Amino acid sequence: MRVGATFLALILSFACTAVTFAASSQTLTLYQGAQVTGRLRSDVNSGNAHVGDQIVLDVVPPYPSGDPAYQGAVIVGEIQSVTPAGQGRNPAIGVKFDSLRMPDGTTTDFPASLTSDERKSDPKSGARIALTTIGGMLVGNAIGKTIFHTGGGGVAGAIGGFLYGNNQKANFDIPAGSNMQLVLNQTVVIRRQPH
Repeated sequence: MRVGATFLALILSFACTAVTFAASSQTLTLYQGAQVTGRLRSDVNSGNAHVGDQIVLDVVPPYPSGDPAYQGAVIVGEIQSVTPAGQGRNPAIGVKFDSLRMPDGTTTDFPASLTSDERKSDPKSGARIALTTIGGMLVGNAIGKTIFHTGGGGVAGAIGGFLYGNNQKANFDIPAGSNMQLVLNQTVVIRRQPH
């Protein structure tokens, strides 16, 4: 009788351990401050992005804690604000990351911030600056002749046109396939679907 009770206790203990192990294997934890790398699926450009546009990133190595369970996971975000480049105005895009979808379909909130990306600035066009300079010279000449009855307004106009053209900020582009580095703002527990 005593051997039977001991045997039953061992079986129950083993069963509890197996259930606990199975439950823990179905749960992943991303701790606050964890770094996640995502690869952008489509271009994002500060000159033509719109509030509400979706951003999709594929999670790529190095995976958080080196865990391959994140292979095939997808991060989804949304553009919250856009400032295109302009005269003396730097371009900017604000993104809110909403969710992380695991390969098994489990989806969880993903409160993360962008810490770095692989943006490329649109090069300033020398032709655009030259046209602005020439345009400034012509306007300066016209004003000088019409109002002041002189011919010296072209130089001042050209200088003003050059400064205006040179002060035009350039938009930036983050091409598809670029990596973006994100950091978790709070701890997230992912309860995956049982297989």
